[in-house]
Amino acid sequence: MNLLAIDTSSTNFSLCLVHSDVKENIEFNAGMTHSSVALSEIQKILKKVNITTKDLDVIAFSAGPGSFTGIRIACGVAYGMAYSYKIPLIGISSLETTASMAESDYILSTIDARMDEVYLQFFKRSDDKNIIPLSEPMVAAPDKLPNPPDEIRNRFSVIGSGYEIFKDHFNDRYKSYTLEQQNVKKNMASFMASIALDRLPGKFSFDGIQPIYVRNKVAQTIEERK
Repeated sequence: MNLLAIDTSSTNFSLCLVHSDVKENIEFNAGMTHSSVALSEIQKILKKVNITTKDLDVIAFSAGPGSFTGIRIACGVAYGMAYSYKIPLIGISSLETTASMAESDYILSTIDARMDEVYLQFFKRSDDKNIIPLSEPMVAAPDKLPNPPDEIRNRFSVIGSGYEIFKDHFNDRYKSYTLEQQNVKKNMASFMASIALDRLPGKFSFDGIQPIYVRNKVAQTIEERK
């Protein structure tokens, strides 16, 4: 199995190549340079294990939510590589990937959405350790956080950059619950690859493979920034 996972949903550039059940990882802070480093870094990681793009069995990419530009880059690179060789393609939610880093029964996954907002989604971990969504992905102001699903009675973990930035808002909103903060781990694409391996697509298709934007608005106006 040769599976390539690509994540550019944040300032970090993250790749994971699963080759013969071994994971090769590349991750670094790329800032705003994802588009200029993506293809060269992919070729670097493929060359390391002596394979080429046509040898890939599956390509996974972070479908968002996250940086609008970053999501488009990962999507565009994955689409281009997959189309050229008819490689099966799968998009993985960045909120789900983040949630998979938390070892808890119930998890609130969060991502800084900029513009004083946060992307978030509730999940639970099943008996077989898979991550199952309990709510839809959403974007909210930190003072308008949603109620947890009814299934969550008294305790859940919270993870991600959204919580780290708006911690006081989360702690106040969910003060009737016991919150356990868990830290985002390194090698985002490695966690995404693990999810993809559990739901491998059977054939090449673009059907249902699209970015998860959640919010349609990209930037504030001058008046809103004031």
